[in-house]
Amino acid sequence: MGDGAGGDGSEVRRRVVSADDAEGALLSQFTAHRLFVGIEQLDESAFIEVLLQRRFLSLLFPVVYDIGIDGLAGETATRLVREILREEYPDASGATPSHREDLVSDLLALGTTRERIAGARPTAVTSAVIEETLALILDAAAAPGDVAVLTLLRFWGEVLVSVEYGEFWRRMAGAFAGAGVPSRFYHPHHHHDGREPLAAASHASATHSGRLGACLAQLLEGDAGALEQFGGVERAVLAVRMRFYDQFV
Repeated sequence: MGDGAGGDGSEVRRRVVSADDAEGALLSQFTAHRLFVGIEQLDESAFIEVLLQRRFLSLLFPVVYDIGIDGLAGETATRLVREILREEYPDASGATPSHREDLVSDLLALGTTRERIAGARPTAVTSAVIEETLALILDAAAAPGDVAVLTLLRFWGEVLVSVEYGEFWRRMAGAFAGAGVPSRFYHPHHHHDGREPLAAASHASATHSGRLGACLAQLLEGDAGALEQFGGVERAVLAVRMRFYDQFV
C-alpha cells in the first residue's frame, strides 16, 4: 500500500486511525441508546415486536448489496461483495435454509409463532427507515469511487448488525439455553460479523467486516478526501438506524 495522494506514511496511517476512532465513537453512541440500555427489562412481547420490526430491515440485505455491486468499480471489492451476498443463500439446490429462514427459526425458538411473524407489518417509522436506507445506498452507488459503497456495506450490513445482535443476545441467551437449541441467526451473525478496526483489517480476515475493511483501508490510504466521505456515510447510516430504535422508547 503506497502513501497515495495525501502525503507521507504517517499521514496515511493517521487517516485510517482517525476513521477507526470516529467509528468507535459512533458505536459508543449506538450502544448507549435507551432501548439497548434497558433491553433486559423489556417485557417479552415488546422484545419480540422489536425483533419482528428489525426483520424488515434484514430483508433489505440482498437489495442493498445488489445495489452496492452496481456502484462498485474495483474488481476485488466487487467479487468480495458478490461472495457475501451468495452466502445469504448457501445452497443452490435448496436443501439448506437461507439466512432469512434462519432468522425465522430463531424467532420461533424465542417463543413467537409463524402466525405472528406472517401477520407483522412495518410500522410507519420502519417503512420510513427502509426508504431512507434505500436512498443512502442509491446515493452511495452514484457517488464517484468505491469509498461510499464499501463504507455503507461494511457499517450498515456488518458492523452495526454485529453490535445490535450482541445487545439482543444479552436478552436472548437465557431463552436459547432454556430451550436447549442453538441460535442459527442472531448469535452467528453477532460472532462472525464483528468489527475489525480498519487499521488491522486484512483480505485474509475471517469476518466480512475485516475483508471489506481491507478494501476500504486501501482507499482511505490513497485519497486524502476519502476520510470525510467515510465519516459522512457512517454518520448518516447511524442516524437512520437510531431513528428505527427510537420508535420503541
